[in-house]
Amino acid sequence: MRDVRILLFAAGIAALLWAPGIALAEDATQPGASSTTPYVPASTPTSATYDLSFSLPTAGKSGCMVCHGDPNLVRIVNGQAQSMYIDAAVVESSAHAKVQCTGCHLDFAYSTPHQNALNNEWRRVAKSACKNCHKDEFSAYAKSVHSPSPTSTTEPSATPVPATSSGVAIKPLCGDCHGSHDIQKLKDNPAGQEEMHSRGKEICGNCHLDYWENYNDPYHGAAYKRGASDAPACWQCHEAHEVLPSTDRRSSVNEVNLVETCGECHHNEPNEEYTSYATLIHGREDIYRANPIYAFLQSAWETVSGWFS
Repeated sequence: MRDVRILLFAAGIAALLWAPGIALAEDATQPGASSTTPYVPASTPTSATYDLSFSLPTAGKSGCMVCHGDPNLVRIVNGQAQSMYIDAAVVESSAHAKVQCTGCHLDFAYSTPHQNALNNEWRRVAKSACKNCHKDEFSAYAKSVHSPSPTSTTEPSATPVPATSSGVAIKPLCGDCHGSHDIQKLKDNPAGQEEMHSRGKEICGNCHLDYWENYNDPYHGAAYKRGASDAPACWQCHEAHEVLPSTDRRSSVNEVNLVETCGECHHNEPNEEYTSYATLIHGREDIYRANPIYAFLQSAWETVSGWFS
Protein backbone atom coordinates (compact mmCIF):
# COMPACT_ATOMS: atom_id res chain seq x y z
CA MET A 1 0.00 0.00 0.00
CA ARG A 2 2.85 2.32 0.88
CA ASP A 3 4.43 1.66 -2.53
CA VAL A 4 1.17 2.57 -4.29
CA ARG A 5 0.96 5.89 -2.43
CA ILE A 6 4.55 6.72 -3.41
CA LEU A 7 3.81 5.96 -7.09
CA LEU A 8 0.63 8.09 -7.06
CA PHE A 9 2.52 11.01 -5.46
CA ALA A 10 5.31 10.79 -8.05
CA ALA A 11 2.75 10.65 -10.87
CA GLY A 12 1.05 13.81 -9.54
CA ILE A 13 4.35 15.72 -9.41
CA ALA A 14 5.18 14.63 -12.97
CA ALA A 15 1.77 15.80 -14.21
CA LEU A 16 2.24 19.25 -12.65
CA LEU A 17 5.64 19.64 -14.32
CA TRP A 18 4.59 18.24 -17.71
CA ALA A 19 1.33 20.19 -18.27
CA PRO A 20 2.85 23.75 -18.43
CA GLY A 21 5.47 22.38 -20.81
CA ILE A 22 2.72 21.33 -23.23
CA ALA A 23 1.06 24.77 -23.08
CA LEU A 24 4.38 26.57 -23.59
CA ALA A 25 5.31 24.35 -26.49
CA GLU A 26 1.93 24.94 -28.13
CA ASP A 27 2.23 28.72 -27.71
CA ALA A 28 5.79 28.68 -29.07
CA THR A 29 4.58 27.12 -32.32
CA GLN A 30 2.47 30.18 -33.06
CA PRO A 31 4.17 32.97 -35.01
CA GLY A 32 5.09 36.02 -32.96
CA ALA A 33 4.29 34.28 -29.66
CA SER A 34 6.26 34.86 -26.45
CA SER A 35 5.85 34.19 -22.76
CA THR A 36 4.42 37.70 -22.28
CA THR A 37 2.56 38.39 -25.54
CA PRO A 38 -0.43 36.16 -26.37
CA TYR A 39 -0.82 35.03 -29.94
CA VAL A 40 -3.69 36.67 -31.86
CA PRO A 41 -4.89 34.38 -34.68
CA ALA A 42 -5.10 35.94 -38.13
CA SER A 43 -8.77 34.94 -38.28
CA THR A 44 -9.59 37.41 -35.49
CA PRO A 45 -7.79 40.59 -36.52
CA THR A 46 -7.68 43.63 -34.28
CA SER A 47 -6.82 47.24 -35.12
CA ALA A 48 -3.29 46.60 -33.83
CA THR A 49 -2.80 43.88 -36.43
CA TYR A 50 -2.61 46.48 -39.21
CA ASP A 51 -1.00 49.30 -37.23
CA LEU A 52 2.37 50.23 -38.78
CA SER A 53 3.70 51.53 -35.47
CA PHE A 54 6.05 48.77 -34.43
CA SER A 55 9.38 48.60 -32.64
CA LEU A 56 12.32 47.79 -34.87
CA PRO A 57 14.32 44.74 -33.82
CA THR A 58 17.56 46.43 -32.86
CA ALA A 59 18.76 49.74 -31.47
CA GLY A 60 21.30 50.30 -34.24
CA LYS A 61 21.85 51.08 -37.91
CA SER A 62 20.70 47.63 -38.94
CA GLY A 63 17.27 48.49 -37.56
CA CYS A 64 16.98 51.66 -39.63
CA MET A 65 18.34 49.94 -42.72
CA VAL A 66 15.50 47.41 -42.61
CA CYS A 67 13.56 50.11 -44.44
CA HIS A 68 16.11 52.69 -45.60
CA GLY A 69 18.34 50.05 -47.19
CA ASP A 70 15.64 49.41 -49.79
CA PRO A 71 16.34 51.38 -53.02
CA ASN A 72 12.60 51.42 -53.69
CA LEU A 73 11.70 53.20 -50.44
CA VAL A 74 9.94 56.47 -51.32
CA ARG A 75 7.43 58.87 -49.83
CA ILE A 76 5.07 61.15 -51.70
CA VAL A 77 5.68 64.86 -51.10
CA ASN A 78 3.48 67.36 -52.94
CA GLY A 79 2.55 64.67 -55.43
CA GLN A 80 6.16 63.74 -56.15
CA ALA A 81 8.00 60.55 -55.16
CA GLN A 82 10.94 61.37 -52.89
CA SER A 83 13.53 58.66 -52.29
CA MET A 84 14.29 57.79 -48.68
CA TYR A 85 16.96 55.26 -49.62
CA ILE A 86 20.31 55.40 -47.81
CA ASP A 87 23.33 53.71 -49.39
CA ALA A 88 24.92 51.73 -46.56
CA ALA A 89 28.28 51.68 -48.37
CA VAL A 90 28.38 55.50 -48.36
CA VAL A 91 27.71 55.63 -44.62
CA GLU A 92 30.29 52.95 -43.87
CA SER A 93 32.99 54.83 -45.79
CA SER A 94 32.25 58.14 -44.02
CA ALA A 95 33.70 59.68 -40.88
CA HIS A 96 30.61 58.57 -38.97
CA ALA A 97 30.72 54.88 -39.84
CA LYS A 98 30.61 53.96 -36.14
CA VAL A 99 27.87 56.44 -35.21
CA GLN A 100 24.34 55.13 -34.81
CA CYS A 101 21.63 56.79 -36.93
CA THR A 102 19.97 58.25 -33.85
CA GLY A 103 23.27 59.89 -32.94
CA CYS A 104 22.26 62.55 -35.48
CA HIS A 105 18.55 61.88 -35.94
CA LEU A 106 17.91 62.60 -32.28
CA ASP A 107 14.16 62.94 -32.70
CA PHE A 108 13.64 59.58 -34.43
CA ALA A 109 12.66 56.68 -32.20
CA TYR A 110 13.08 53.12 -33.40
CA SER A 111 9.53 52.95 -34.65
CA THR A 112 7.68 53.61 -37.85
CA PRO A 113 6.13 55.67 -39.21
CA HIS A 114 8.29 58.48 -37.82
CA GLN A 115 6.05 61.03 -36.17
CA ASN A 116 7.78 64.06 -37.74
CA ALA A 117 8.56 62.55 -41.13
CA LEU A 118 6.13 64.80 -42.98
CA ASN A 119 7.73 68.08 -41.95
CA ASN A 120 11.24 69.44 -42.31
CA GLU A 121 11.95 69.74 -38.60
CA TRP A 122 13.93 66.51 -38.70
CA ARG A 123 16.32 68.09 -41.20
CA ARG A 124 17.10 70.94 -38.79
CA VAL A 125 17.64 68.50 -35.91
CA ALA A 126 19.98 66.26 -37.92
CA LYS A 127 21.97 69.16 -39.42
CA SER A 128 22.62 70.69 -36.00
CA ALA A 129 23.24 67.47 -34.03
CA CYS A 130 26.99 67.84 -34.66
CA LYS A 131 27.22 70.08 -31.59
CA ASN A 132 26.80 67.07 -29.30
CA CYS A 133 30.18 65.65 -30.32
CA HIS A 134 32.03 68.61 -31.85
CA LYS A 135 31.65 71.02 -28.95
CA ASP A 136 34.63 73.30 -29.69
CA GLU A 137 33.61 73.77 -33.31
CA PHE A 138 30.03 74.51 -32.31
CA SER A 139 31.16 77.01 -29.68
CA ALA A 140 33.10 78.89 -32.39
CA TYR A 141 30.15 78.68 -34.79
CA ALA A 142 27.82 80.06 -32.11
CA LYS A 143 29.95 83.23 -31.95
CA SER A 144 29.97 83.74 -35.71
CA VAL A 145 27.79 85.59 -38.20
CA HIS A 146 26.30 82.19 -39.12
CA SER A 147 24.84 81.50 -35.70
CA PRO A 148 21.02 81.47 -35.84
CA SER A 149 19.41 84.30 -33.91
CA PRO A 150 15.86 85.56 -33.26
CA THR A 151 16.13 87.67 -36.42
CA SER A 152 17.22 84.80 -38.63
CA THR A 153 15.93 81.47 -39.81
CA THR A 154 17.41 78.26 -41.13
CA GLU A 155 16.96 76.74 -44.53
CA PRO A 156 15.97 73.06 -44.61
CA SER A 157 17.13 72.46 -48.17
CA ALA A 158 20.58 71.23 -49.14
CA THR A 159 21.42 74.56 -50.75
CA PRO A 160 20.74 77.52 -48.48
CA VAL A 161 20.37 81.06 -49.82
CA PRO A 162 21.28 84.39 -48.21
CA ALA A 163 17.74 85.55 -47.36
CA THR A 164 14.09 84.67 -47.52
CA SER A 165 11.59 86.60 -49.63
CA SER A 166 10.75 88.60 -46.52
CA GLY A 167 14.36 89.71 -46.18
CA VAL A 168 15.06 87.62 -43.05
CA ALA A 169 18.61 86.31 -43.11
CA ILE A 170 18.97 82.55 -43.51
CA LYS A 171 21.77 81.01 -41.47
CA PRO A 172 23.45 77.72 -42.42
CA LEU A 173 23.50 74.74 -40.07
CA CYS A 174 26.46 72.38 -39.73
CA GLY A 175 25.06 69.92 -42.25
CA ASP A 176 24.48 72.63 -44.88
CA CYS A 177 28.25 73.02 -45.18
CA HIS A 178 29.58 69.61 -44.18
CA GLY A 179 27.02 67.37 -45.88
CA SER A 180 25.16 64.40 -44.44
CA HIS A 181 25.82 60.68 -44.81
CA ASP A 182 29.00 61.08 -46.85
CA ILE A 183 31.00 63.37 -44.51
CA GLN A 184 34.67 62.51 -44.84
CA LYS A 185 37.22 62.39 -42.04
CA LEU A 186 39.53 65.43 -42.17
CA LYS A 187 42.11 64.84 -39.45
CA ASP A 188 45.12 62.90 -40.76
CA ASN A 189 43.25 62.22 -44.00
CA PRO A 190 44.72 64.03 -47.05
CA ALA A 191 42.01 62.64 -49.34
CA GLY A 192 39.25 64.03 -47.11
CA GLN A 193 41.02 67.38 -46.84
CA GLU A 194 41.42 67.57 -50.61
CA GLU A 195 37.74 66.78 -51.13
CA MET A 196 36.72 69.46 -48.65
CA HIS A 197 39.11 72.01 -50.18
CA SER A 198 37.51 71.55 -53.60
CA ARG A 199 33.98 72.43 -52.40
CA GLY A 200 34.32 76.20 -51.95
CA LYS A 201 31.54 77.01 -54.41
CA GLU A 202 29.15 74.55 -52.81
CA ILE A 203 29.99 75.44 -49.20
CA CYS A 204 30.34 79.23 -49.39
CA GLY A 205 29.69 80.40 -52.94
CA ASN A 206 26.07 79.30 -53.14
CA CYS A 207 25.17 81.74 -50.37
CA HIS A 208 27.79 84.42 -51.01
CA LEU A 209 27.49 84.42 -54.79
CA ASP A 210 28.71 88.00 -55.24
CA TYR A 211 31.91 87.29 -53.32
CA TRP A 212 32.38 84.02 -55.18
CA GLU A 213 32.08 85.72 -58.55
CA ASN A 214 34.57 88.46 -57.68
CA TYR A 215 37.06 86.02 -56.14
CA ASN A 216 39.17 86.28 -59.27
CA ASP A 217 42.59 87.72 -58.44
CA PRO A 218 45.32 85.71 -60.23
CA TYR A 219 47.07 84.31 -57.16
CA HIS A 220 44.08 83.30 -55.06
CA GLY A 221 40.61 83.16 -56.60
CA ALA A 222 41.49 82.45 -60.22
CA ALA A 223 44.03 79.84 -59.16
CA TYR A 224 41.57 78.21 -56.78
CA LYS A 225 38.88 78.00 -59.43
CA ARG A 226 41.37 76.29 -61.75
CA GLY A 227 41.88 73.64 -59.10
CA ALA A 228 45.25 74.72 -57.62
CA SER A 229 45.73 72.74 -54.42
CA ASP A 230 47.80 75.50 -52.79
CA ALA A 231 45.28 78.30 -53.51
CA PRO A 232 43.11 79.14 -50.49
CA ALA A 233 39.53 78.05 -50.08
CA CYS A 234 37.25 80.67 -48.52
CA TRP A 235 37.62 79.41 -44.94
CA GLN A 236 41.42 79.48 -45.04
CA CYS A 237 41.21 83.27 -44.90
CA HIS A 238 37.80 83.87 -43.33
CA GLU A 239 37.95 81.01 -40.79
CA ALA A 240 35.72 77.95 -40.92
CA HIS A 241 33.51 78.25 -37.86
CA GLU A 242 34.08 81.61 -36.15
CA VAL A 243 33.39 83.69 -39.26
CA LEU A 244 33.11 87.40 -38.44
CA PRO A 245 32.52 90.53 -40.54
CA SER A 246 35.70 92.14 -41.84
CA THR A 247 34.75 95.27 -39.88
CA ASP A 248 35.01 93.33 -36.60
CA ARG A 249 38.51 93.71 -35.14
CA ARG A 250 38.39 90.05 -34.08
CA SER A 251 37.90 88.93 -37.69
CA SER A 252 40.77 87.14 -39.37
CA VAL A 253 40.34 89.42 -42.39
CA ASN A 254 40.18 92.67 -40.46
CA GLU A 255 43.12 94.89 -41.39
CA VAL A 256 44.68 94.54 -37.91
CA ASN A 257 44.89 90.74 -38.34
CA LEU A 258 45.90 90.43 -42.00
CA VAL A 259 49.61 90.03 -41.32
CA GLU A 260 48.91 86.99 -39.15
CA THR A 261 46.27 85.58 -41.52
CA CYS A 262 48.37 85.96 -44.66
CA GLY A 263 51.36 84.59 -42.77
CA GLU A 264 49.64 81.21 -42.59
CA CYS A 265 50.72 80.72 -46.21
CA HIS A 266 53.21 83.51 -46.92
CA HIS A 267 55.64 82.68 -44.14
CA ASN A 268 58.50 85.09 -44.84
CA GLU A 269 56.80 88.00 -46.56
CA PRO A 270 53.81 89.47 -44.68
CA ASN A 271 53.94 93.02 -43.41
CA GLU A 272 51.43 95.83 -43.65
CA GLU A 273 52.71 96.89 -47.07
CA TYR A 274 52.56 93.35 -48.39
CA THR A 275 49.05 92.73 -47.10
CA SER A 276 47.74 95.83 -48.89
CA TYR A 277 47.31 93.42 -51.82
CA ALA A 278 44.37 91.92 -49.91
CA THR A 279 42.07 94.62 -51.33
CA LEU A 280 42.54 93.04 -54.76
CA ILE A 281 41.41 89.55 -53.73
CA HIS A 282 37.69 90.36 -53.93
CA GLY A 283 37.76 93.96 -55.13
CA ARG A 284 40.08 93.82 -58.14
CA GLU A 285 37.46 94.92 -60.66
CA ASP A 286 36.30 97.81 -58.45
CA ILE A 287 39.85 99.08 -58.04
CA TYR A 288 40.56 98.75 -61.75
CA ARG A 289 37.41 100.69 -62.62
CA ALA A 290 38.52 103.47 -60.28
CA ASN A 291 41.66 103.88 -62.41
CA PRO A 292 40.85 106.42 -65.18
CA ILE A 293 43.18 104.79 -67.71
CA TYR A 294 41.67 101.34 -67.11
CA ALA A 295 38.16 102.80 -67.20
CA PHE A 296 38.88 104.45 -70.57
CA LEU A 297 40.40 101.29 -72.07
CA GLN A 298 37.55 99.16 -70.75
CA SER A 299 34.98 101.53 -72.21
CA ALA A 300 36.77 101.56 -75.55
CA TRP A 301 36.95 97.76 -75.60
CA GLU A 302 33.24 97.43 -74.85
CA THR A 303 32.44 99.89 -77.62
CA VAL A 304 34.57 98.07 -80.18
CA SER A 305 33.21 94.69 -79.09
CA GLY A 306 29.69 96.04 -79.59
CA TRP A 307 30.41 96.78 -83.21
CA PHE A 308 31.06 93.11 -83.96
CA SER A 309 28.40 91.54 -81.76
